[in-house]
This record gives sequence, C-alpha cells and structure tokens, in this order.
Amino acid sequence: MALSDRKKKILCSVVDGYIETANPVSSKDIQQRCLPDCSSATIRNELSALESMGYLVQPHVSAGRAPSAKAFRLYVDELMDNERLTDKEIELINTYFNHQIDSVEDMVESVAKVLTSITNYTSVVVKGHNNQERVDQIRLLKLADSALVVIVTDSSIYKDSFIDLPKNIDTKWVDRAEKWLNKIFSNHTFEQIANQGNIDNIISEDFAIYRTICSKVLAILIKMNSNSKYDVITEGADKIFEHPEYDDPQKAKSFISTIEHKEQLAELLSNKDGLAYSIKICEEDEHIPSGCSVVSASINLKDKTVGSAGVIGPVRMNYKKVLSVLDHINKLLDDIISNDSGDDEQV
Repeated sequence: MALSDRKKKILCSVVDGYIETANPVSSKDIQQRCLPDCSSATIRNELSALESMGYLVQPHVSAGRAPSAKAFRLYVDELMDNERLTDKEIELINTYFNHQIDSVEDMVESVAKVLTSITNYTSVVVKGHNNQERVDQIRLLKLADSALVVIVTDSSIYKDSFIDLPKNIDTKWVDRAEKWLNKIFSNHTFEQIANQGNIDNIISEDFAIYRTICSKVLAILIKMNSNSKYDVITEGADKIFEHPEYDDPQKAKSFISTIEHKEQLAELLSNKDGLAYSIKICEEDEHIPSGCSVVSASINLKDKTVGSAGVIGPVRMNYKKVLSVLDHINKLLDDIISNDSGDDEQV
C-alpha cells in the first residue's frame, strides 16, 4: 500500500528524530518539527496506521514511536534528503589528503581515518587486489649497490621493493636496464606477466647481461599477482560503544566478533549491483551484527574500482552524513589522482 505524502512526512520526521536522540518520537515532537498546522490527534492516528503497516514500533504504551528496519529501508531509499557538509568538515577531510598519494595503501589508510573522524562510526576500507592492473612504467632508482624498484600501473604506484645490483655498475647501465625492463613488461597485466613462466621464456641470450636484474623484477611482479584477494583496514572499532544501543553486552560482543572477521567484513562492503553506494540493514543480512547497518561506496581511481569504503554503526546512524562524506572523499581522490597524473606527465 502506497503511503500518502503526510504519512511519508511523519515517518521521515520519526526517523530523523530517532537518529538524533535514540529515543522514541512523540506526536508532539512531530507537530513541532514538521506539522504545526496538524492536530496531535490526527498525527496520533497516522502514527497508529504506520505502526499497523510495520513501519513503527511502540516500546511502551506511554512512549512515542521508534522506526522499524522497514522504516529505515524506506527512509534511505526514498525519503531522506541530501546533507551538505559544513566548511569545517570539508576542511578536516581535506587535511587528510593534502599530500601526494603514492600508493593505494596510502589512500586506504587516509580514507579509513577520515571516515571515522567525521562520522564517529567504525570505518572499514577494503582494498581489492586486481591482477588485471597493467604495468605502465618501471623505474630503477640507483642507491649505492641497490635500487628502489618503482612500478607504476594504470591505477597505482608501488615503490616499496629494493633489489641488489651487480657490483661495479654505473648509472648509465641502470638506465639501459630500466629501458629494457619497460620494453619487456610495460603494457602487460600482472596476470599476463606471471603466466609467462620462468625467466628463460622472457629473456633472450642477447640480453643475458640483464638476466639477474630481470629475474628480481619479475619476482616482484609475480608476488604482486599472487597477493591476497583483498586487504581490510578498520578504524575506530571502539566508536560503537559511544552509542547507547551498545550498552547491551551481547550486542557489543556480536559487533566485535564481526570486526575481527576480515573476510566477512569485506563481503559486507561488497557492492555486486554496481550501485554508487550500498546500504545494508541488519534484518536484511544475517552477517550484520544485531542493531547495525553497513553503508559503503566503491573507491574509484582513474575510472577503475580499486576497493570499497564505508562504516558499520547503529541502524539509527546518520545516513545522510555518511553518504556525503563518502561522496566528497571520492571526488577529492579523483582530483588528487588527476593532478598527480598531470605532474607525472611533466617529469
């Protein structure tokens, strides 16, 4: 049965009020909040109707109404408005990204921290491993008798691997080796490189002088291809205890158990429908802790999805705020990556 505009307005007011206070909302509250020209008796009749339809519950006879999971679902799908972040919130988010992002790992850490700081909920960021990442460039930065291997892909920059160099070689030799490595590996995905097999299938006798260095770089690329399916980072696990719903020890135990199971967390943040964001409410998924919701969005870099980020918190969380923060972060990352790409082209 479709809800009338007045019922929707009342239901939205109940959800907003409950999110703010964690207490049932009375007809008087609704009247003051959004329907000053409507009598308390009329509002009470509408509340009773919404309760019979499964959208509201009344914890006690003398208490106001609280929204059900069904009400929250309608609220996030149809009723809630967008919320603009304050200048202070935007400034705080920007401070987490006011440096160059050199890797997806840097980005993941910053996203997790800013999400929990702004929303006051436990944040979860999942960095997906993509063996279809394509190698754009390999750089060798000579440091005495070793070199830092910098691997630039179409979605990230990896520069945490060092290799030993043959003794008594000069910078020109390293430059030639770098050009040769790029000739072999650039424009190939990690998976393609790993499937080429051993070094003899890659390097010809004409380039035997580079065999050792090629073998070491190949080992790095193969290791990247075989990395785990995803990495899961959480921040602010203790934030949940700031919400009154989790004074209940059983609920708290269930929440902590979920946070500790990384694979389960990654699944909860998965967005298999390809939507801009996903909102999952506890009664809709048995893996979500009792009384919790999970809000997540894909993280995109250079038009490619590299993971997902979101929060896990009470069902009465401020969904509008969470979605606004996720949206701002994605736009900010897009700007940063675009600027970094422009800088790289000038080097």
